[in-house]
Amino acid sequence: MPSESAERILEAATRLFGERGYPSTSMRDIGEAVGLLAGSLYSHISSKEAVLLQIIETGLDRYLGALLPIVESDQPADERLRAAVKAHVELVASHVEESLVALHQWKFLGGENRQRIEAKRHAGSAAFARVLAECIESGVFKPVPSPDITISGILGTLNWVPEWYSPKGPATPEEIGEQLADLLLGGLLASPPADDGPKPRPKANSSKSR
Repeated sequence: MPSESAERILEAATRLFGERGYPSTSMRDIGEAVGLLAGSLYSHISSKEAVLLQIIETGLDRYLGALLPIVESDQPADERLRAAVKAHVELVASHVEESLVALHQWKFLGGENRQRIEAKRHAGSAAFARVLAECIESGVFKPVPSPDITISGILGTLNWVPEWYSPKGPATPEEIGEQLADLLLGGLLASPPADDGPKPRPKANSSKSR
């Protein structure tokens, strides 16, 4: 279990990385935030990148833990996709600072750390892509020219939520999730069968002999 000091360092780094960005945050900045000299931080953490990795991995693991059970449930595909969108919004709204780092600072990781995180990011986008494909196959959604572009558009919108969400705003995370689900998925719905108008009534047979 991490020490109390390590937890304080992690919380401070999460806030600073989210506010300033990873490259613009120094070990000295983190040390000042928790009342430690920069050199003393290394008795609790191995490196600045190790802290970044921990923040991102914790966020992605929480995200996949919420997303995958929804995707793997036996609900209709369109209901699962809507639930996945709402879960994404509600999760980032409840962990805004962590999400700002996990969703936007991962590119500063290098080597094996980056590969490890990219694999988890791919697992999340692949889960969305799978449900989208099932929605199209079932006929609920119309075919799209490029599923990859569709998924990138959906996730790009959702990943931007922590940049503008405020708990003081007029809408709750649940309401925001519903509104974004309507916005993002409404245009994918298959068109209902065309209504050709009222059918002409057949003429009644005459009982009179000519």
